[in-house]
Amino acid sequence: MKVVLANSVGIDKDGYYIVHSPSRWSFSAKDYKEQFTYYPWELAYTSSLLKRETNNKIKLLDGCLEKWDFKRYLEVLKEEKPDWLIMEPSSRTYDEDLRLALACKEVLGTKLFFCGQHAIAYPDEVLKAGIDYVGIGEYEYTVLELIQGKNPSGILGLYPNQRRPLLNFNTLPWPEDDDVARIKYHEPNCEYQEIQLYATRGCPLQCVFCVCGNLYYLKPNWRPRNPKEVVAELKYLRNKYPQMEGGFFDEEVHNASKAYILELSKAIVEAGLNDLHYTAMCGYWNLDQEMLAAMRKAGYYKLRIGIETASAKIAECIGLKSKFNIERLYQVLEEAKEAGMKIYGTFLFGALGSIKEEDEKTARLIQDITSKDLLCDLQISICTPQPGTPFYKIAQEKGYLINEDLRKFDGAQSAVISYPAYSSNDIYQTFRYAFQCYDQGLEERKRIKFLPKLINNLQIHLLDNIKKVLLLRCGRMWQVNLGMEALKKIFPDSKIDILCQANIKNVIEDNLNVNKIYVYGDGFINLDTFDKLLLPQLTNEDFDLVVVLYNNSTGRGFQEVNRLAMSLNPKKIIAINPDGEIEQVK
Repeated sequence: MKVVLANSVGIDKDGYYIVHSPSRWSFSAKDYKEQFTYYPWELAYTSSLLKRETNNKIKLLDGCLEKWDFKRYLEVLKEEKPDWLIMEPSSRTYDEDLRLALACKEVLGTKLFFCGQHAIAYPDEVLKAGIDYVGIGEYEYTVLELIQGKNPSGILGLYPNQRRPLLNFNTLPWPEDDDVARIKYHEPNCEYQEIQLYATRGCPLQCVFCVCGNLYYLKPNWRPRNPKEVVAELKYLRNKYPQMEGGFFDEEVHNASKAYILELSKAIVEAGLNDLHYTAMCGYWNLDQEMLAAMRKAGYYKLRIGIETASAKIAECIGLKSKFNIERLYQVLEEAKEAGMKIYGTFLFGALGSIKEEDEKTARLIQDITSKDLLCDLQISICTPQPGTPFYKIAQEKGYLINEDLRKFDGAQSAVISYPAYSSNDIYQTFRYAFQCYDQGLEERKRIKFLPKLINNLQIHLLDNIKKVLLLRCGRMWQVNLGMEALKKIFPDSKIDILCQANIKNVIEDNLNVNKIYVYGDGFINLDTFDKLLLPQLTNEDFDLVVVLYNNSTGRGFQEVNRLAMSLNPKKIIAINPDGEIEQVK
């Protein structure tokens, strides 16, 4: 018997590239051929479990990693000929994933099993749509018993049966690393080549917007793995992938127990694995100097913490409870800076209880801690009420939900809720304002070192007679502003044009160094879909210099931007990274 476990379709029918994270929330980007995606960890654990416990042919496929649209994915499934197809759609990907699964069933007679966020929220709807079985909660052992042929009526976690008790994390094998290579899943905010791995599962909180806490686990919980097993997995991955530079503990809350973190850090050091670089998802409420010092010694260099909001009112509404403490946050950020630990923050806008004035407090917090060099990077999201969560139920009951198109449940493209005193449009504009605050904070901080360094590097790398410059806006606005300031200082008589997205044109217009603005639409630069009228217009400008702004030190993810720059055939192309270093592209 052949069992295929399939992560979501990678490109939807509208050309959006999917970043699938069904246990949190999925999002997408238009035309972004180099979009990253997360390792499908629970499907991967299920795949390994099936391989260990059965003699069936098991295959894990990932349409997001491979950038497969519906047509290509179906071709692959026809080649695989699965008897069973296991999928974990989020609400964002449900329509595309359902279409794929039903097409596979029609052609091959495949049995279908859906699990994860959307299936848990709407099990009856999913079954009526043609899916044969629905899993609720953690599904690894539910799938195993179903594939082993156990009577469905007796399988816990198989709808409509009772949920399965939360599993013992230590009973699982290491997740799949044969059908898909874990080294290929690179999260762009990791500064090294880091493999996603999991030392814990669960969260002691149960925030109203959280998919994991409310749908997968149903209650606050936190389960650590044996540190010896974590270290053994790290050793295996390092031996298999010589290019591996570190690990990303992509969990709900890596550090819920101080004792566990101290034990794990000690085990990493004793195994000689502290020359690797580690990132981890953490809470800030129990971080202290001892824990930070132990983690730094073990090789941790960046912690991603859920700050979420600067508003006590919003914190109460979303369920942060005693874990919200802005005074404590500042103390932790200062201690982390002193320990040499970088902090990446996650923030929400439009959450339950939000009004514009309260969300603006969060935007101002972002600017303040960024300007003080207490925050190295961030994720800003529109708090999106995922079906099945308390947030969704409240939003629906109170009439806050104004758009039920599942493709809009994205967290990065638009707000699907509107409050009586805080409209959907205002939420989106405040979300954009938060990015501006981040850029302003970075510009304040970066001006001290970045600007003089860039000016010096421009003098070293560039030739004379630079009269016409095109800057491709593919980095943050602080880079745009400081980059243009540096270019104007070195070439005061030059005319600097800029190519940007439509939604930031009004921000660019405020920059006095800009000569002309070219707008290419929305989404990311993709030469294959680039405006066919604009491209020759830019080429005919005969630019002396095209400037690409990298948002990382390696240029990873900027191949399409560089392709566009090369197609314009300027005399010279350079890339500027966030440290003010210059790479000669042409």
